[in-house]
Amino acid sequence: MSPLILYGLITAVSGGFLFVMAILGADHDIDVDADVGLDGFEAGGPSVLSLKLILIFLIGFGLCGFLSAYFKTRTHHVILALIGGAAIWFVSYQALSWLYRQQSTSHVRGALFVGREAKVTVPIPKGGSGEIFSQLEGTGKSTYFNARAQDADAEYQRGQTVTIRSVEGTTAIVE
Repeated sequence: MSPLILYGLITAVSGGFLFVMAILGADHDIDVDADVGLDGFEAGGPSVLSLKLILIFLIGFGLCGFLSAYFKTRTHHVILALIGGAAIWFVSYQALSWLYRQQSTSHVRGALFVGREAKVTVPIPKGGSGEIFSQLEGTGKSTYFNARAQDADAEYQRGQTVTIRSVEGTTAIVE
């Protein structure tokens, strides 16, 4: 099989899969990073080995390989294909990362609030639960938590300031 046909097939098949994913609305990507620490940003973002980015690399690989084989460049077409695929992958990853950063989310990780102060909005009786409100300075993220006192004998009135010691699910343990 000639390099032109091989590179053309790589480009066409990868592009076809990416096109079908876009048409079918594949918003949720399949990550192939298998828990090796290659996830996207802490706040969410593209994985470096997501299916979309792998297909984009293959499109760049096939396209650059095809062009270098067609024009009979001095550098071997496989080297140019790898460089082209990596360059297109990098630019696409940066563009996707930028798009993810532009999104807002209502999901707030409870662990971000541990050690922070909060205001009691619903009184916390002895041995019972109430509600608190906390806001992260500088980020604008805020949330309400169900709250229990760390000390079962403690109680907190509405408007009191407490410190969040831990978060278990949607319940904050305060003192």
